[in-house]
Amino acid sequence: MPVPRSQLLAASLSLVLLAGPMGASPGAAQVMVSPALPQPAAEAVQPGLAVKYYFHMFRHIDELIDWQDYKDGKPGPAIERLNYAVGQGDVLTSGVDNGVGAEITGLIKLDKPGTYAFALNSNDGIRLWVGGEQIVDDPGVHADQFSPIGEVTVETPGWYPFKLLYFERKNTSTLQLHWRRPGDPPGTMPIVPAEVFGHVAAAG
Repeated sequence: MPVPRSQLLAASLSLVLLAGPMGASPGAAQVMVSPALPQPAAEAVQPGLAVKYYFHMFRHIDELIDWQDYKDGKPGPAIERLNYAVGQGDVLTSGVDNGVGAEITGLIKLDKPGTYAFALNSNDGIRLWVGGEQIVDDPGVHADQFSPIGEVTVETPGWYPFKLLYFERKNTSTLQLHWRRPGDPPGTMPIVPAEVFGHVAAAG
């Protein structure tokens, strides 16, 4: 009897979490990150993450970065939560099902000091920055797979800059962000909840 796709993905993430001490994968990045300065006022932070879309049949995140040099992105509806596994449906909030690149930006609330671990399940490529530091990279075309784990050290709780580049070339699309916070049990890595994401709307 075929194993359900959800069980295969859960098993894949378990292997990633058990790949090294305390769930860190070999060579995991662990860097000190900087909070947003100044911290935004509570009333200025809107829910979700801002997104700009670029429409092209990308094969690598570097192609998306090159594309951004001479193409303006199309703003899309805010992304409430990075938990998309939509098969052959629309990519994120783009309204398009193939050939989509996305620059997702905003803030993430890291409300405890200590070490946070992040990993993405994606189809296709991703590159993630937190607090101004690149921490996860899985940049090429691939089927659903979990990225290496990136770890960051937080000294001051608060809002931190967040940036994610992502593209889906064709067929199915998946983008799910998992984390482990300070004090969470080793071997667990739930999807990051919507309430820790925010963005400040551009003036005008």
